[in-house]
Amino acid sequence: MRGSVPLRGGQALYRRLVELRREREAAATRVPEDAVEFAVSVLNWRPFAYQEELLSDPSKRICVCAARQTGKSTTVAVKALHLALSRKGARVLLVAPTLRQSLNLLEKISEFVRGSETCLKLLRAKRRSEISFRNGSRIVALPSGTLGSTIRGLTADLVIVDEAAFVPEPVITDVLMPQIATTDGHFWMVSTPWDRNHVFYRCFTDPGWSVKRWPATACPLIRPSFIEEQRRLMGEEAFRREMLAEFVDDASSFFPSELIRSCIEDYQPGEVGRGRLYAGFDWGGRADPNALAVVEADGGTLRLVHTELWMSESYTYSVGRVVNLYRQMGFDLALEEIGAGIPIREQLESYGIRVIGVGPDEVERAMIATKVLMEGGRLRIYLDDALISSLQAVKFERTRRGRLVFHHPHGTRDDLARALALACYASTVDSTGSFAAAIG
Repeated sequence: MRGSVPLRGGQALYRRLVELRREREAAATRVPEDAVEFAVSVLNWRPFAYQEELLSDPSKRICVCAARQTGKSTTVAVKALHLALSRKGARVLLVAPTLRQSLNLLEKISEFVRGSETCLKLLRAKRRSEISFRNGSRIVALPSGTLGSTIRGLTADLVIVDEAAFVPEPVITDVLMPQIATTDGHFWMVSTPWDRNHVFYRCFTDPGWSVKRWPATACPLIRPSFIEEQRRLMGEEAFRREMLAEFVDDASSFFPSELIRSCIEDYQPGEVGRGRLYAGFDWGGRADPNALAVVEADGGTLRLVHTELWMSESYTYSVGRVVNLYRQMGFDLALEEIGAGIPIREQLESYGIRVIGVGPDEVERAMIATKVLMEGGRLRIYLDDALISSLQAVKFERTRRGRLVFHHPHGTRDDLARALALACYASTVDSTGSFAAAIG
């Protein structure tokens, strides 16, 4: 009978076909051991020479000091994805000063996954802050927070700290580094440079770490003419930091980098609670931008909730812009009452805004008071690049009579810093009318 004939040859053929199918599937999902080969053959992304050097670096402690737009986030995204796919059960942590920044890095990884047939076959699930793979590996995006409470107690095979110079040092040393203690894992810090009084700088100058410096001149996509244009526009100090990836001493800065970093919290602009709002308006003109900052008073703490910066020679337009925001938010407002500030105040008051006029001497006091609030932990700001650059631009000199004279180097802007100081001033004269008494 037909059913009684043994199908030994057919069974062998069937097994061979199964083996061939598995071999094809394995070949289709093969992850090269070399990260550069992985980038080119699997992700279809060709790194530049300095990026290849980073991807090929086997060191477990790597510190990358990079200018903006040199591809540091893209490169570490490739590194994170390669480790997760080439090692079973690996955990990769992406940490940044804010959740938005860590999610942006995770999104770069997601873009690579979506563009690769191999990665899609290995993907298990994609959630808002996590990607998991069929080999048991996970990539998780987390904010550092100011105390590291959201990431404490985790373990990892690779920790990538993006914009590490903006992460509080205790979070890096006391929370993040212990996460690789039991795994003998990798620890990467990447950032634009900031101040020298931080673990990022100490690691960058530590011979035990593999260090990379990526100035804008290393990236073929950034034209030399653009770099020279930035040199003229940014001022020497900011240019060296942002474009040449150099650590610059900020001893002459009125608001030191370490102080600014201590005030940064992870929240989004526009998040307003039930506190009273106060605004500072630093009006501009033909050469200077207009700047507006709004803070919310919550008990004894001020919290930045909004900033705006715009160019316009028309005072009518600028007044209208302030009025529109006032109608949305409602606030008391302080502005410097000299020159054009006098008619600007009259126009703003005609719309029902309570305006506090500030004289030149009071602007100096407002700057000092803002620093006092920051040093006392009573002023919180979100990560606003324009505001941070403006605060860093404020320089000072002391006269023979002991007074402070504020200025900013050519090519830099202090407009948002002045607007913030005016907003802080407005909050202090609300009920008592005494500025000095209110700041304690």
